[in-house]
Amino acid sequence: MPIRFAPAVMSLLGLALAWRTLSESSQALSTVAQVVSIGAVLIGLVTLGSIVYHLSNRAALKETLQSPVLRILLACLTVGLMLLSALLAPHTPMIGSGLIWFAAGAHLTLLAWLLNGWLSGNTPIEQITPVWFIPTVGNIVIPIGAMASGHLYLAWFGFSVGLMLWLALLPLVIYRLMHASPLPPETEAVQMVMVAPPAIGSVAWFVLAGDTLLIPGVILLSFAGFLGLTLVPMILRVLNRPFSPANWSFGFPLAALSSGLMLYADAIGSLWLGYVGVCVLLFVSVIVLWLLLGSARVLIHS
Repeated sequence: MPIRFAPAVMSLLGLALAWRTLSESSQALSTVAQVVSIGAVLIGLVTLGSIVYHLSNRAALKETLQSPVLRILLACLTVGLMLLSALLAPHTPMIGSGLIWFAAGAHLTLLAWLLNGWLSGNTPIEQITPVWFIPTVGNIVIPIGAMASGHLYLAWFGFSVGLMLWLALLPLVIYRLMHASPLPPETEAVQMVMVAPPAIGSVAWFVLAGDTLLIPGVILLSFAGFLGLTLVPMILRVLNRPFSPANWSFGFPLAALSSGLMLYADAIGSLWLGYVGVCVLLFVSVIVLWLLLGSARVLIHS
């Protein structure tokens, strides 16, 4: 499977984490949620393995590293490993601990390499897209796996780096979307990536601070929800077009948003917020099924 499908790894493992969150908050749906979560993990691992196998080809790896767009997608694999570490830590602590250190180290190395290139200047504004949030803000995902394995300092380091880079990059991305040429229709779905940093940031904050200081997490979650509502017309446009691999940009942000809604619903005792979180989870689950079918058709005919 080519690297352009790398966002599928994040989406599937993020969906698994969201279903596990539901299983922990609802005894009635616990069994169903656990089965769906395990299924998403297995499909995510198959996808990850397929992409890594594709990259083992020297020509494919060279093309990925030389492309200013494709090399950014490598961060989807490291973020996917962070999510996998969080999913494995409760069952296999040693594997989860080793995996989060490997994933965080690989991600920070990739980020330093990408930043070195971007800071050299001469980057056309059209190359700045919401996809840039994946490597720069992917550090916010580190606490999800690090805290599950008890690595407090690693968790705060990743969160701090990711949050500051998000605040720095957000104005650039909004400026590009407002003032540069429109994104091509086949890649318009990547706008949904803007929801991911505040959504997963609210989850990371909850993991770090617990329910003793909810306000920063509520602020992040509220901003993510507002962005999600703002992008509903874009979602409807994309769903009426032929499938594109860029549509996988829907999966992880919506899964992170549903996780955040369910976590904070329990923390503040809000039933309606929990219902909204479950609705978002069911919606993104249907979307991921549609994405899997679309990806299968593309790969069969390629």
